[in-house]
Amino acid sequence: MTKAGKSLTVTITPTTHRRIDPDYLIQERAAKGAATVGPMKSGRQVGGRVIGLGVTLLIMVTTACSSSIPTTSPTTSSPPLPVATAPTPIAWSACAGNAGLQCGSVSVPIDYSHPDRATLRVAVSRAPALDPAMRIGTLVFNPGGPGESGIQILPVVLASFPTVVRQRFDIVSFDPRGTGASDPLDCGTSPSTVTSQLPVPSLPQQPLPGSAVFTTMAKACKTLSPQLVPFIDTTNTARDMDRIRMALGESTISFYGLSYGTELGSVYANLFPHRIRSMVLDGAVDVNATLAQQAAQQAPAAERSLDHLLATCGGEAPCPLGPDPRGFFEAVDRTLPGQPGPVAGTGDNNSAVTVGDLDTATQLTLSVPAFTSSYFQALVAAHGGNGAPLRQLALEFVTDIDGASLVDSQWAITCNDAGLHPGPVAAGTLARQLAAADPLIGGYAATYALGGCVAWPPARQPVEDVHPAGTPPILVVGNTGDPNTPLIGAKHLAAIFPVASQLTWQGWGHTWLLTGATNGCMQQHLSAYLVDGARPAAGTVCS
Repeated sequence: MTKAGKSLTVTITPTTHRRIDPDYLIQERAAKGAATVGPMKSGRQVGGRVIGLGVTLLIMVTTACSSSIPTTSPTTSSPPLPVATAPTPIAWSACAGNAGLQCGSVSVPIDYSHPDRATLRVAVSRAPALDPAMRIGTLVFNPGGPGESGIQILPVVLASFPTVVRQRFDIVSFDPRGTGASDPLDCGTSPSTVTSQLPVPSLPQQPLPGSAVFTTMAKACKTLSPQLVPFIDTTNTARDMDRIRMALGESTISFYGLSYGTELGSVYANLFPHRIRSMVLDGAVDVNATLAQQAAQQAPAAERSLDHLLATCGGEAPCPLGPDPRGFFEAVDRTLPGQPGPVAGTGDNNSAVTVGDLDTATQLTLSVPAFTSSYFQALVAAHGGNGAPLRQLALEFVTDIDGASLVDSQWAITCNDAGLHPGPVAAGTLARQLAAADPLIGGYAATYALGGCVAWPPARQPVEDVHPAGTPPILVVGNTGDPNTPLIGAKHLAAIFPVASQLTWQGWGHTWLLTGATNGCMQQHLSAYLVDGARPAAGTVCS
């Protein structure tokens, strides 16, 4: 994969920001039998055993020609923002290591309430339309994460777009503030320390096992980057995206967002509805759901995906896990240490490989089925006492293409967007409820969706009550077998727009673009919508 992006300077003026550390209670559906769940081994309970942990994946951005940023309020009502000076046009140059792409940057205020103070530069890249004479405009692409580098993934994902889209659109991506080459947030959190955290407490009224690590992370971020951390959120990134639009000289843009990118697209639509030409939201996040509600949606989706993966192991060839893949999976769980701790030679940072690593590697594979062969080999190795391959796969889920950690930026964005931050015990209770209902991997959904927020300060600009008005028709894409953003999220997301169509991909894995991009039916509908604005008929399903 191509490595891209270089460090950009940031000028910061000290500001004060009051932070509180409340312990919110979760109001969430109780999973069946949750009230009577007995002691669990560390991880999740599987027929009296344990397992635990998982994570998500990624892709998009663009332009305009006005003299100032519109002062639309954020996702909830607030006073108009001060006018910011319009950005200068992007000075494009060939990207280092990839002459076919152009790279540049756009200056953005760190705090849009004070646009005349500190700024940072957002790194941007562009793949020009292959047929300039037939060019329609700019398609901004966000890979999700949150925290993924759009610049690093752009050269990788270009081939997945339908040919006509590549021909007729400049495809632009960027590294959101606090990520990649846009002043990346680094609070020193070790990726392996996170992947090795156990997903489910063994007893009722115990904190989520990773709470201590996530508390340390929150304190470190506050100490190391106090002027930046409070402003790394989706509302500000959406405003940055509109400055990119202006710097590109476009009056409107098209947008393609994957996973978390569907939340970014929805917030952009809420703030700048008249700057949208078209918008595809693929792998839809239920943007108005709480983190706990998202975890409750995700747990059964991941469980179903893992059931399918194990049931279909081997296909036409013998399954590497033997005649009982589920039993093999449970046996691997039993061979892994019950608590993370220093064990020389067992993986990154010499920490023990745990059921947390197992679940993280599992979630990666469910998200991107191309990892299946490596995953089965890692299970076989772990069964034989070598957990290093599992740790390697787990780290793939929490690091970027260039190997940089996604942990700090991912949780900064997630928690700064969330209006409710369940505390450690509430999160642990949720994990036990989800594990009781979906014992293979369901308990990890609590760590996956909200673990990093158990000690995070309250959000300044939470993403809630998003209902864009005045947008053109939107296209929402969902997978029937998506283990991260289940299909119900696509239905709920489509409902927040004045006019939206839902296109369903009958397949496994996370998002259509990352798992089914060669499907002709989907390509036809995506191309017709992006090029001509034609929407699929209600209930359209491609397989």
